[in-house]
Amino acid sequence: MKKDSSKKKSKAGKVYFGEVTFPNGKKKVYTGQTKRSVYTRVGEHIKNQKKKKGYTGKAVRLKLLGSIFSNNRFKAEKSCKKLSSSSKKRLARFGARKYKKKKNK
Repeated sequence: MKKDSSKKKSKAGKVYFGEVTFPNGKKKVYTGQTKRSVYTRVGEHIKNQKKKKGYTGKAVRLKLLGSIFSNNRFKAEKSCKKLSSSSKKRLARFGARKYKKKKNK
């Protein structure tokens, strides 16, 4: 039986930003993407901190700054990673404000 090629996987999802604090006090803005809930994904990062696994596992703290929706989350994440830290923070604040407005309606 052949696979139906008309059913493509959706690339839509969210690109999220978080501020990561390392043991030496250094802070960096982490950029990630997910198709699922951002809070579910951030929860996984926090579990990794306890296990000391991965990039965010090396951190002491991860603070979610915000997220934005994209029709192609892979391409958007790649573009966002090239931005400066201040630009990432600005974009995250924009996403957070948009979410609060939507939630209050």
